[in-house]
Amino acid sequence: MKLELKIDIDEINYAQLLRAIIPYIKKEDIPLPAKVLEAAEAPGVLENFLKFIPKDKQDEIVLKLIEKNKVRMIARAHKIAEKEGVEMEISDISLTEREPDILDI
Repeated sequence: MKLELKIDIDEINYAQLLRAIIPYIKKEDIPLPAKVLEAAEAPGVLENFLKFIPKDKQDEIVLKLIEKNKVRMIARAHKIAEKEGVEMEISDISLTEREPDILDI
């Protein structure tokens, strides 16, 4: 049996998300200056830099990063599941932009 877990995310802090996934993706895929990435762990660095990037561009960056690095992220998810004693085989990870609900407009 195949199952699908779907989680809708309405708001996300992109700086926190980037910090969380940086260890699991290829740094060369991140379209941010090297100096920003080197200092990403320091409080406020990513937050301050991302203030200058429009929200739609931030969305695009994250969507592309997940898509380009899905194999690495699946491998990491398998390791986490194994560590927690959960037997499973993840076939795909995706992040897509959803259209706003009529009530969101």
